[in-house]
Amino acid sequence: MAEILTTNFKTDTTRLFVDDVLSNDYYLFVSSINGTESANHIRSTNDFLEKTLFGKQIFNSDVFFMIKYYPWQKDDVYVQYDDAEDLEEQKFYAVVGPNNNDTGDYRVYKCLFNNNDAQVTSPPNYDGQTAGQIYRTADGYVWKYMYAISELEFEAYNALGYIPITGTFETDPTANTGGSEIAEIFVENPDVNLGYKSVFGSMNGSPNGSSLIVIPGQVPAWSELDNYYAGQSVYLTNPSGVSFLYVITFYAYNENTGLAEIRVDGNPATDGVASNASLKILPTIEILGDGSGAQGIPNIDNNDRITSVTMLNNGVGYNNVTVRVIDPLYDFKPDDPNDTDTRADVRAILSPKDGHAFDLIDEFKCKHFLLYAYITAEDNNQIGATNTYATVGIVKNPEFANTAPGVFDNRIAITTDDIGKVEENTIVNQIDDNNEIIFSGIVHEVDLSSNTMFIAEYNGPYQNVGNTDISLDTTVPFRNETGQTIEINTPVDNNIIKSEYIQRTGKVYFMEDFFPLARTDLSREEFKIVLEF
Repeated sequence: MAEILTTNFKTDTTRLFVDDVLSNDYYLFVSSINGTESANHIRSTNDFLEKTLFGKQIFNSDVFFMIKYYPWQKDDVYVQYDDAEDLEEQKFYAVVGPNNNDTGDYRVYKCLFNNNDAQVTSPPNYDGQTAGQIYRTADGYVWKYMYAISELEFEAYNALGYIPITGTFETDPTANTGGSEIAEIFVENPDVNLGYKSVFGSMNGSPNGSSLIVIPGQVPAWSELDNYYAGQSVYLTNPSGVSFLYVITFYAYNENTGLAEIRVDGNPATDGVASNASLKILPTIEILGDGSGAQGIPNIDNNDRITSVTMLNNGVGYNNVTVRVIDPLYDFKPDDPNDTDTRADVRAILSPKDGHAFDLIDEFKCKHFLLYAYITAEDNNQIGATNTYATVGIVKNPEFANTAPGVFDNRIAITTDDIGKVEENTIVNQIDDNNEIIFSGIVHEVDLSSNTMFIAEYNGPYQNVGNTDISLDTTVPFRNETGQTIEINTPVDNNIIKSEYIQRTGKVYFMEDFFPLARTDLSREEFKIVLEF
């Protein structure tokens, strides 16, 4: 018995979390001067919050669904889309960068056919006039254009081998049909099927209703047998490039004129078939299902094998479909043990519901998302631009004494004329009348120009002072590590600046520790956190 947790569960879980980010306050917290090892337990998350140095809000515009970055590379083999295959973690799409297209951006294409596992040699090149945005390249691949990423977006948001789902979308997401297109008709035995023929010719004047008078091509020779091609398809192409497909209902060859008459199941006269259209007769691809509109023609090689099927129309609204190549009436004997003719085994591959590019999150099996935050020069005027930090994390809905800020400094700024007794990265304490420590913190920064020391990592096993969330007692001086007294300048309330952040609040969703990184007033950090469900 198989138990399957489908990709839909993962993508929907990702959607739910992204929706939660967009409807709540999420912050990047930067914590710990020298770092501690992060772990998935209460003590570790408390330690992370208690050592918070500063934080920056993650804006809605900087939250992205992410997919793996598979750049188009010559000689690579890409996995073709298949509704009967698990494509999770498969390279079934490619990103064509500025070096390989004329648009100057990054364009994402989904592989619909890989020419029987061939190596790529020709990248798809975007053209806004291409029908359906489906590209058939010289190497035999078929690609569907999905969306574009500008160079600026790519440079800003690509991370850890992932790129965002963003940019310009070509398809209409309102075209909800309740079913699928036929993405491809796949030939399962391209090297084994045998005995299929095609012949070429041209029109000899305008069609008369359903009747066509045609000039048979010389090579290969056309049959002179009546109704030899009945049941097969005739594919006509006007000089303008417009094509038409019909099933043949009658065929007769006139040996006196060298012309042939074909009757079809439509009306070429009213459809606009030109008097000098070219044509070819091919085995019919029969498509039966609960949708409509799908048409395809077989591609036959010089060995009389059907190697692939070209979709002329992908149709709409399919949920169930069967396809087959209708046996030609004559000279095709796959059931004769003395004959080498072999039927082509074909099957339809349905697109995702409502067509390719309708739902990019589901189509790309998206289970990753990016939370992007950055520290600017302006931010450095509000937070500590010195010393080091060694842990970052994501915190949901931290609380603040006033309106939630875009960026906050969690250090306590103390102005003192005893600034000469203060050294960076040393501990300062407050000691009560019983000679017990009631407050302790680490000097994160010393600003001699303003006689200010900035204290960090000041939460600990000390009882908070009434009506505050920290144990700092403004009536008690500090002592440095050698026991020297550091007085707070008076009036005290004017010489202490506390953080607006209410200590230890917020739910920690992610933490990462690393070797301490130094900050300066020139620091400009980008934090790209890619998470996965």
